[in-house]
Amino acid sequence: METVINQAASPPVITGDGQLIEVGEVHYNQEMSAPQIRGTLLFKDAGDALRGLMRDLRDRAEKEGARLEDHCQISGRSGHSRIGIDIRIPGTEVGISDHKRTLTLPVDITALNSDLAGSLSELQSIVQESPIDFGRLFIPLSPPLSREGVRQALRDGRLLLPSEHEIKPDGCIEIPLDDIRYVLSSRLIQIGRNFSEMIVRGKHGLNLFQNESPSGLPAILDNREFLVSAVRISLGPFTAFIQRELNKPEIFHLASRLLDGIKTSGLAVPRHVEIYNCSGEVVDLGDLRVRIRLYPAEKSVAEIADRILVPGKAAEILDRGVDFAELSDIFEPKTVDTLGDEITSSPRLGGSYARIFMPDKILNIPWEEVQGRWIPEFQWRLVYEAARGNLVEGVLAGEEIPRRFHMFMKDLAYVGGEQNLSKIFVSDSLPPVDTLRVLKRNGIGVILVRSLSQRMEGSAARPEYYLDQTIYEELCTLEREGMRFYLQVMENGRSHVREFYKGFWVTARGKQGLDKCHTTISVFGSVTEELQDLLLGQFTDFLTSLQKDSRLKDRFAVAHGSGPGVMKAIDDAARSLGIMRLGVGIDGEKIGQTSNLNPDALAMFVSLALNTRQDILDRRSLFKIFNIGGFGTSYEINMALTFMKIGHCLPAPYIFVDPFGLGPNGKHLWRQAIDQFKTLTSPSGNGEVKMPPLGPAWVHRCCHLVSSYSEGLEIISRFIDSPLEYWQKAEIDLNQVKRARDSLYSAGVPIPPYIDNALE
Repeated sequence: METVINQAASPPVITGDGQLIEVGEVHYNQEMSAPQIRGTLLFKDAGDALRGLMRDLRDRAEKEGARLEDHCQISGRSGHSRIGIDIRIPGTEVGISDHKRTLTLPVDITALNSDLAGSLSELQSIVQESPIDFGRLFIPLSPPLSREGVRQALRDGRLLLPSEHEIKPDGCIEIPLDDIRYVLSSRLIQIGRNFSEMIVRGKHGLNLFQNESPSGLPAILDNREFLVSAVRISLGPFTAFIQRELNKPEIFHLASRLLDGIKTSGLAVPRHVEIYNCSGEVVDLGDLRVRIRLYPAEKSVAEIADRILVPGKAAEILDRGVDFAELSDIFEPKTVDTLGDEITSSPRLGGSYARIFMPDKILNIPWEEVQGRWIPEFQWRLVYEAARGNLVEGVLAGEEIPRRFHMFMKDLAYVGGEQNLSKIFVSDSLPPVDTLRVLKRNGIGVILVRSLSQRMEGSAARPEYYLDQTIYEELCTLEREGMRFYLQVMENGRSHVREFYKGFWVTARGKQGLDKCHTTISVFGSVTEELQDLLLGQFTDFLTSLQKDSRLKDRFAVAHGSGPGVMKAIDDAARSLGIMRLGVGIDGEKIGQTSNLNPDALAMFVSLALNTRQDILDRRSLFKIFNIGGFGTSYEINMALTFMKIGHCLPAPYIFVDPFGLGPNGKHLWRQAIDQFKTLTSPSGNGEVKMPPLGPAWVHRCCHLVSSYSEGLEIISRFIDSPLEYWQKAEIDLNQVKRARDSLYSAGVPIPPYIDNALE
């Protein structure tokens, strides 16, 4: 009978990176048909237990006539393996110094990528400038998980594997290659110092030189050929180690073989594998399987897993990847206050311009002034140099790191997903987009600020939360590319923290709600504050009835312009009922209107970006409700109908509500507007000139004048009952509806299931 997970099993010993401190002359490895050099790895601060363990392993290997590599392994750095640099322990020799508390290990370094045939000798000059982090020691202290242990982990949702996999009787997991191949630009890597860039900075130095091939995985791998591909796996409280040999003899994986628990999460994220064919034959890549063994994770990883991978949600979290916010409590204002406690909004206030947090060090970036004047261009260049690791002053490591940051930085090492979220840039204000992209290229994937624009007036200066169209679109792009942005918002003397997610600044609750809601109702109307009390009760009754609809319940949201008057009334009503709220506002403070910063999701714009703001409100929402309003509401009506006409919005009921009869002679306020739309969609002429309709009639037919919200509710409910019947009655071409649906879907707008069902 197979053993299940042994809770008492010891996790492997995994050291920090050893540094390559010296290398010899290049020679040629006949077996590999590749250039090779002998180097020395230095492991500093090797504790008593590690030194004693290495002595025992050395003695055991010598007694058995084996290699030290049979008892421990070097796991090389990912960036090195991805360009074809392999590293192995050649014999049993290991230098152990109790006095210096160090280990030195001879290693063979081989260039298995033919494009690097002339670059390996550069290691000598690179190492002479400064030692290079080159690889960790992996020493198993207990057997890997058995087959039943692996199966139990799958059942518990603490391990995810691709649909095509096999668990061997000894517990070894075999996973096929994805249809992915990463290629290097041979021309770029031969340009001066580019090889050094990749060697010194590892995977973060590869961004400009290596990319996914559009042609995908080739059918075969030639003899003596090197390949970078990928597999899928998501780990909970386990350490995974990729076996050197694949499922076919003499096809082996390069030295980057260690997969950390929690950090290796997110099944959609491809995990690089680096393969070399030394078999003497051509092999079919479809037949290759990467072999992986699981070991218990260290105590700190197990504790994180217990905290995050709660029963019932573990598989879901592992599937999308353990997020930065889950590990950092970043939505807590006190966390943000601590991370930015010495960062100021102006050089006049002292302190620093920014900090960069990494799992092992902190970089404090000073304000850059020349002759007492702050120079923004110099500041951005200083950020660039700090991101590249070229800033010497202000670097804190080891015992220099303040104790208040210890736990935060320890957890950073286990952020999952793309693994680029463990470096955090903290500043008072958002840097320019060019600087953000520099940070991203250098592996800094999280940005935390208090204001969206620079404020230099002193401590009394208010933070700004308004974006123009260009910056907003760039943030959307960077967020889709994997970056995270967090904003500390001050409102009425209290602060809360929001993440930029799918085009909105969301609270923790809002982030969940944005994913959950499939139907949004936009509400437009006047900023006149007297309307707040008049409409609050009617809005509350209207939303309460919507909540009772089993097709909506907690799957719908209300959107508004995040201002006073009608907008504040619908926001208060929704908040009282626990309904998701989207606020898409403009800088109304310039004309005396106070912005509402309370909704679960916010997108705030400068007044020049009015059309961007309107586009978001219209495209995000299916139903529109136009209330008592003035010039702004009239503009919103015309924009909304235009967007629906050109296919930016789905054809659906647009409800015009006037409970008070504020139009001429007590008629509906919007009667004249609707009559004008009817005129535009009808043939016209004056006897001499005959004109066809100036717009499609179905646009007018989607406009509904009502005197109460209960009437509007009936129209919305009938549409949800049968969208198809509504479209047919309005004489709308279904191809028009499908085009609009597909356009919204491609833009990331959720489509209600009753819409998709109707279009089937």
